Amino acid sequence: TLVAQALDLSSGEVLEVETALNPQTAWGADVMTRVQHALAGGAVQLTSAIRETLGAMVGRGFGPAGLPPGAPGGSPAAGPKPRPTTVLLAGNTVMHHLFCGIDVAPLAHAPFHAEEDGERVFTPKQLGWGLPGQAEIHFLPCLGGFVGSDILAGILATGMAETAELTALIDLGTNGEIALGNRERILCASTAAGPAFEAGRIRMGMRAASGAISHVAARNGLLECRVIGGAAPRGICGSGLVDAAAAGLDLGRILSNGRLAGGAREMTLAPPVAITQNDIRELQLAKGAIAAGLRILAERFGARLGDIRRVHLAGAFGNYVNIESARRIGLLEVEAVHPAGNTSLRGVKMALLAPSRREQRIAGIRARAEHVPLAADPKFQETFVDCLAFP
Repeated sequence: TLVAQALDLSSGEVLEVETALNPQTAWGADVMTRVQHALAGGAVQLTSAIRETLGAMVGRGFGPAGLPPGAPGGSPAAGPKPRPTTVLLAGNTVMHHLFCGIDVAPLAHAPFHAEEDGERVFTPKQLGWGLPGQAEIHFLPCLGGFVGSDILAGILATGMAETAELTALIDLGTNGEIALGNRERILCASTAAGPAFEAGRIRMGMRAASGAISHVAARNGLLECRVIGGAAPRGICGSGLVDAAAAGLDLGRILSNGRLAGGAREMTLAPPVAITQNDIRELQLAKGAIAAGLRILAERFGARLGDIRRVHLAGAFGNYVNIESARRIGLLEVEAVHPAGNTSLRGVKMALLAPSRREQRIAGIRARAEHVPLAADPKFQETFVDCLAFP
């Protein structure tokens, strides 16, 4: 998904908000599929699609070409909208490369090293954006591998680079990103969790929309489901899947190895919605990858999981997932977990509103951040397998 906000730099007031689905999903629901499409000759398609969509979103935030009210296509507001001076962008490494027109080939094979992950600056003309004035468009730098500028912005937003306490930032998604550290040192990694947290590859998986089971609880030996919009159930979203697994474990319908009890092929939630054995396996793979990644980073840091004083859970899924259910299935093996919302957007806003400190703060984070390629860690596979089982 894409989110844009127009800010008044003198007051910090949010003037406009724009949201949209990423148009690149037409060529792949996950970043690796898009990378393959780019390598097969579709890079220009992917670059054009994201540039055009973001350009339109930013343009709407400031009015068409800055036209005055009453003019054809102009703003109906009491006065003309201000002209943009600076646009800051943040996203994962693949998005960074595709937007900036950088070859994604190095991200398609081990060691998945991004050779050109620094900040890029564009003019509206270079991007084909019809913005008035002389705005500068900056795509913020990445931290390494698949850990993009969205995590850099998240580190800014959470303040973890300025505290003495050991803190973690976890963004749960198809490519789950994890940052662990403090003001002395930050380790970061991405782990291929798969799309289960977004209900991808789940038989009746769907977005968190009307008709999706979003929460499940075990009550009096039965499964009690909550459906978004109060509509008839027609599928299950990521938060509902985590809840369903936790409730199934509590009721003994799911065993610690992930098998459905009694040789059942599926577990009915609210007819006609059920989760299958394969759905549970997909969830195990996703939660195992995240849990293993955090364990490896903690060990590299010379710390134990119990030493982590605060965990910021970023993103929409992090906002809606039941923390206790996440602990029950072994996704989160730490205490003090706090939903943090869109830390990428918040960090970009902080950078935008403090231009004199922006470059210094970003450079400081990049200097302290070390990217850990988990696939190359000799202990990762063993740790991942150990994390597959439910507690």
